[in-house]
Amino acid sequence: MAKLSDLVKKIDQTAKSGDRERAIKMLESLLKKVPEAKQQPLLKRRKQYRDELVIHRRITALEEKYGA
Repeated sequence: MAKLSDLVKKIDQTAKSGDRERAIKMLESLLKKVPEAKQQPLLKRRKQYRDELVIHRRITALEEKYGA
């Protein structure tokens, strides 16, 4: 298995490329494998990506509604 830091970097790159849904799924599968002591930063990162995804969906909906 790859290092935890390498996996987190890959997840960050996925999120930065715009695929936050996939990044969240990757984080959730990683959380199942990581010891509880190391989960806190991953949980914060998952919350951040979920919040960003909600904002992105709102913006997209508004753009579709108002044709921007």
